[in-house]
Amino acid sequence: MAQARQRRVCIGAMPTPARSLALRLLRPALVAVVFAAVAWPAHAGDPGQEAALEAVAAVKRALASGTPEERRVAVNDVGRLSAHLDRRQQLGAAKILRKALEKTEDDAEIRRLMVRALARMSHEHAWIPVILAAQEDRDAIVRAQARQELLSGGADELTAFERILDNETSAPFRGELLLILRDRRKADAAPLLIAHLRDKSPIVRSAAAEALEAISGEGHGYDATAWQAWYERWAAARPQETGPSVTTGGVVEEPPPHITRSLRPDFYGLPLAAKDIVFVIDISGSVGSGGFGRAKRQITEAVALLGSDVHVAALFFSDKVHMWKGGAMVAASPANKEDLVLFLRGLEAGRSTDVYTPLNAGLTIVDKRVRAKQEAKEQFREAVAMITVSDGRDNMGALPPRVVADKLDRLDPALTVLHSIVLGEKESPLMRALAHRGGGHYLRAAP
Repeated sequence: MAQARQRRVCIGAMPTPARSLALRLLRPALVAVVFAAVAWPAHAGDPGQEAALEAVAAVKRALASGTPEERRVAVNDVGRLSAHLDRRQQLGAAKILRKALEKTEDDAEIRRLMVRALARMSHEHAWIPVILAAQEDRDAIVRAQARQELLSGGADELTAFERILDNETSAPFRGELLLILRDRRKADAAPLLIAHLRDKSPIVRSAAAEALEAISGEGHGYDATAWQAWYERWAAARPQETGPSVTTGGVVEEPPPHITRSLRPDFYGLPLAAKDIVFVIDISGSVGSGGFGRAKRQITEAVALLGSDVHVAALFFSDKVHMWKGGAMVAASPANKEDLVLFLRGLEAGRSTDVYTPLNAGLTIVDKRVRAKQEAKEQFREAVAMITVSDGRDNMGALPPRVVADKLDRLDPALTVLHSIVLGEKESPLMRALAHRGGGHYLRAAP
């Protein structure tokens, strides 16, 4: 995988260049305390703590000037003995490992061992670099190790998640963090997730709801009150838990993919229940500036609230067809949701309208998606859907209507569905026929 992008915990509302520099310089300050030395006094008569402090001193020396083998041994020793350190000492050890992990250590295997050692510490600040490594480390083995640790972490891990989420401004990044908690499948994350159901970003709200679904096995959509009631029932019935909040080092199996069932946002009043959706949206002059603006709001808000298991394609047309991501069907991940917003910012309304060319393009995407799922033997939980939003008026005649009619005749009605949303007060025989032949809904909406 290519070098991951550099995400940084935010600092207030600085201008972008200044904030970027400040974050780069101050990100390690999340550990809160700077230590001038690592020779903390041990508790009298505690040989385990004495050995652990010696290991911390040794790792500091090894990371500064040791051979790769010396660094590997020293990092392993710190992880093995870290339970004997008190919180202040663990914080200092975490600071040493984090600095090397993020700035100075180039050996991927040693950095993997650093992640493992950090996850053995019962201090929330030790978990911050583990969480960040899972998302953005340049080496796959380090990301994989970090993810393993996150899937089995406890209370200190959750505190670290909370600290990052409280300071991070990027909605896609926060959404990705919440999806890690989805895969962790532990109900102790519920309070944090429920709090983010009230986030101002729909990208974050959908990730929180998806995680709660996966953890609970229930489906309450984006309803924070209903989820809180579920959590209170769960908390009242759960057994008392004891034990450390560090990972134990065993291999944790990846959970099965979660299939969302209650995340069904509305798009012009149409509930989006399909798992594969192709949007074909008119942005020509005939729908007016209000229609263009509303269409952008409708699709960005609806896609932002979809589960990440949904695949989406989108194309926008006037006299030309503008395909998001080249017409590819992509997962509704937090990053892709944000990318759609950025794509739409660069679009401008056109003047003339070529309806049949984009309809043909949309049907081609639908057909490819059906074939791909069949070849992969994927289950069709819902029919592949195409949703066309237009006034249905073609004033260019760039493509013969029979080309679209031929594609409609080839569709398998058991595997596909076509919906039409007409903008404006006038009826559209074309849009009505499209919905009728595709077995979908024909809706009217104000532009």
